[in-house]
Parts: sequence; structure tokens; C-alpha cells
Amino acid sequence: MKGSPIMRCHRKIGPMKKMDERQNRVLYDGDCGVCSRLMDHARAMDQKQLFAFAAYQSVDESELARYGITPEACHRQLQIITSTGKVRSGAFAVNYFLWHQMPWKICVLIIYLLPPLLVVEMIGYRLFARYRSHISQWLGLTTCTLPPIPPR
Repeated sequence: MKGSPIMRCHRKIGPMKKMDERQNRVLYDGDCGVCSRLMDHARAMDQKQLFAFAAYQSVDESELARYGITPEACHRQLQIITSTGKVRSGAFAVNYFLWHQMPWKICVLIIYLLPPLLVVEMIGYRLFARYRSHISQWLGLTTCTLPPIPPR
């Protein structure tokens, strides 16, 4: 992935990882300060250790490709690869994680029972993802220069 336009920050995140297929795997942007902080909170919430967390920059592209995921997709939004090999992205990845955490499971259930809430969540997630580098800076979190996310 060297020279890739999405890899602006060249700080060492760790060695390339081969993902453990027995766990749900959470792939986040390790160059994003607020993303990394949120993953710290998610790790603490995951008392049953159902999820393995990794900055997508530390995962070999061939591992991502096995699931039809690109580094660009990981840069654009959170990805979860379930223990059964299904991929959840963006707001649906957040919901998948929260579904496995009580009492958050109740919130996810309400969101899916009331579709307008799901639409609001999806829009909110897209806005957050688009402006996450600014949010990191506003919160004083370490962040690397992230390129703007082009509109789809």
C-alpha cells in the first residue's frame, strides 16, 4: 500500500496482520484521532471479547481482498467482518457491534423498528465520516492529514 493516496500518515501502526477468522473483526482508520479514540472505547465495551480491532493500515491488502474490501472502502467507513465472513460497513457496522453489547442492543432494536431513525443514523454517520479529521482536530486528538473523502 506504499504510495497509496489514502496513506498520508506514515506513522508506524504495527506489523501487517493476518486476521483471526474466529472473531468478528473491526477495521478502522488508524490515522484518524477520533476513530482511534472511539475504538479504545469500543474495546473497553467489548467485555466478552467478541471482536478483534485493527487499524486497516495494519492489515495486508490481500487479507482485505478475500472479503471484497479495499483500503479505500476502509478509509471511507468502518468495516466489520463477521465471524461468518459477512461484511458490515458504516452505520451498519456500528449497529452490528452495538447489537452485541447490552444495553446498546435495545437502542439498535429501536433504530431498526423505526426506519426514520435508521435514515438519520446513516446520514449522521456519513457526515461524521466525511468530517472526522476536522472533528479530531477540534477535540485536540492526534490526527494525521487525511485526504478529503470524495463524494460518491
